[in-house]
Amino acid sequence: MPLPYVDPNRPGTALTRAMTKFARSKPGNLLAQRIAARTDPWLGRVSHGKISWGMFAVPSATLHMTGARTGRPRQAQVSYFHDGRDVILVASHFGRSTHPHWYYNLKAHPECEFGADSFVATEVTDPVEHARLYALAERSYPGYRDYRAAAEAIGRHIPVLRLAPAGD
Repeated sequence: MPLPYVDPNRPGTALTRAMTKFARSKPGNLLAQRIAARTDPWLGRVSHGKISWGMFAVPSATLHMTGARTGRPRQAQVSYFHDGRDVILVASHFGRSTHPHWYYNLKAHPECEFGADSFVATEVTDPVEHARLYALAERSYPGYRDYRAAAEAIGRHIPVLRLAPAGD
């Protein structure tokens, strides 16, 4: 199934606003970290990409990549949005003190598959472009504000990655 296009400027529905409010709450955040992040790849597989925990608030897809240290296939359910043809990923890790494992995997092995499409990942290092994309991320899902505040409080900068279609 091709990766659905996610416009970060899309207006939210009443349902997405309610789900976003819950996702940003303490119980919602715990659900996202402890259950949804671990079971979403399975839900995506059995539903052929049609069902995920975040389908009403935070669009996500399964990222297939190569492990940084092991060289073995790895997967993670990752939220995303589009910037033109490129897919944007925010390595927020819920504002924790470390980057998510998938970030290190993509840095070591940038070729990946997201949804059913092939991409090459690069980290956005230009401060102006990073700020622009992070503002779009916050528009796409306001919880990124919470993650940035938590990360900044402990001195961590949240990376943003751009996935360009492979072969471009």
